[in-house]
Amino acid sequence: MKRSLFITALFEHIQNDNYILLKWLGSDLADAEIGSDLDILIEPEVESNVVAFIESFNGIKSVGKEQLFGVTHYYIYFINGDFLQIDVLTKLVRKSMEYLSVKELFANSIIINGIKTCTPQTVFEHVLLFNFLNKSGIPQKYIEYYTRLSDNTQIELLQFINNKYKTTFKNFQETRVFNKKQLTNIINVINQFPQNNLTNKLKNTVQYGASIFRKLRNTRGIVITFSGVDGAGKSTIISDILNLLGQKYRRKVVVLRHRPSILPIISAWRYGKKEAEQRSVNCLPRQGKNKNTLSSYFRFGYYYIDYLLGQIYIWAKYLLRGYIVLYDRYYFDFIIDGKRSNIDIPSGVSKHLYWFVKKPELNFFLYADAETILKRKKELSPSVIEYLTNRYQQLFNEFSTKHNGVYLDIENINRQKTLHTIINHYVKLA
Repeated sequence: MKRSLFITALFEHIQNDNYILLKWLGSDLADAEIGSDLDILIEPEVESNVVAFIESFNGIKSVGKEQLFGVTHYYIYFINGDFLQIDVLTKLVRKSMEYLSVKELFANSIIINGIKTCTPQTVFEHVLLFNFLNKSGIPQKYIEYYTRLSDNTQIELLQFINNKYKTTFKNFQETRVFNKKQLTNIINVINQFPQNNLTNKLKNTVQYGASIFRKLRNTRGIVITFSGVDGAGKSTIISDILNLLGQKYRRKVVVLRHRPSILPIISAWRYGKKEAEQRSVNCLPRQGKNKNTLSSYFRFGYYYIDYLLGQIYIWAKYLLRGYIVLYDRYYFDFIIDGKRSNIDIPSGVSKHLYWFVKKPELNFFLYADAETILKRKKELSPSVIEYLTNRYQQLFNEFSTKHNGVYLDIENINRQKTLHTIINHYVKLA
């Protein structure tokens, strides 16, 4: 794997530099979990050496970079589809507070199997502070590691933390759950550290504020939509993409169904939100009997307003903060399959009004032959499946030349092939 080769070669390249691999428990780095990243504490002048290695490594497709206060994130995409995030740190900070002294860490670093790292005591201290300051308990893998140590070692580690930070942890399991009272004690102690004097605190506050401004300015959220008739495999693919983006590519992801939904479904005004949603779930697709033109335009107008207002809400809540928004169905349903929403209006109307709707960066129409779809779901007739598939393909072909963004139809027969195609398009944007 390119990822494993890269990690091994990186530490050979910087072996003579002053660095510390953080949060490491001594396992073989070549076998690091797919979703894990590398946290490397360095002296500022070492970063150029790390960057030079990244730029020269054969097998990298693209590299993303995000610079924040005390850390620079490097997002490395390999040509074989592997991904690795490297966090290069020059300070250990939470907002404007420096929670561990870099000078002390370098003075007390050790070497394990050729890798410069922290003592077991410092690894535990760093992991505890990092997670509690981010209002989270210690991940289970660390709990499992430390509870395998001898009873005396466990007692010593907990006594060290309790004595230094005025905490009251009785065992490692207690550190797995965030505790606000324990955090208060920790912060009170950290604020007394020399590196957090008033002068440094003010300087750190200014630098932290500047980094947040840069992040808001540079962070790019992405909208990805998935369309297809019932049985095309959208739910499975969306679930896979959600896991890949969140665990492998370390992105924040939210899944929305069909529309922004700042307005409730129309039936909620009659039945209440909970009952209306349950009725919608229980109802088979395309079973609406509405043929009234006025009623159809009202329904379409109501949902169209949801798109117009909702796209502003989604931009402010998710895209501005760098989220990837996955839509399970999108506005295209109103153009091709209005009957699904109990709407009967000319498709030209809804198609024309798409000009004012948010144009997602990536749009995928998943399809398969009628026989394959009917094996998955027996909700539509073969003729309806073929009719809707043809119309969607025509629409995506038209929009690919008319609007910004990717409009791609994918025959969803081979799950891994489908995922590979989608991720490749995502990587081009990342």
